[in-house]
Amino acid sequence: MTIGIVASVVGEAYYKFVFPWSVRIAGLNRRPDVVTIAHDGIPEIYRSAVDEILTVQWIKSDMPWKIHPQINVNAAIAETDTTWIAKVDIDDLLFCHALDGVDSSLCDVMNYGYRIGDQDYPSIVYPAEYIKQKVHNPIGSCSPFRRWLWEENPFEDMLYDDWCFWIKAARLGADFDATHRVDYIYSVHPEQMTNRIDHAQALAEIQAL
Repeated sequence: MTIGIVASVVGEAYYKFVFPWSVRIAGLNRRPDVVTIAHDGIPEIYRSAVDEILTVQWIKSDMPWKIHPQINVNAAIAETDTTWIAKVDIDDLLFCHALDGVDSSLCDVMNYGYRIGDQDYPSIVYPAEYIKQKVHNPIGSCSPFRRWLWEENPFEDMLYDDWCFWIKAARLGADFDATHRVDYIYSVHPEQMTNRIDHAQALAEIQAL
């Protein structure tokens, strides 16, 4: 069983998150077998700091996008041939236990819980039929999934790309489980795409799936 962690970093505003992200990956109890970061030409000064503490595949990607530049993560996944993939956004921070138990899991998606500010949201199990209803997005964005799901269903260029991915995974017959704990810190900051996008339009796109 192998686990890959992938991320995308596009735009100068996100470069500052790369090193703290990498520190958390390097400190995991169960280290990933592969770490891949797709980028748009991040300067060597950032890369060299990361390379001191973590072995990373750096993938230069010029993948076109209209809405969500971090869709470049597809280029990272394409170069990460592991059983499991965890798409950990570059501005989110994993706790050291995040990959514990993934190896022994029989599911296709392991739902991660998260922390926003001082509020914890431990993960619970949601059946595929509930996820298909599109009531809300119940699956943490960094949740690991089996790579075959991405092969059938790459991330789309849209604001709610994670939510779209989970809905389509449910339609593909994925089995969902949960860690029943808090596995990462969801960062809130001014540079986030969610602060600059029409959420009503993005929600309409989800409902149209």
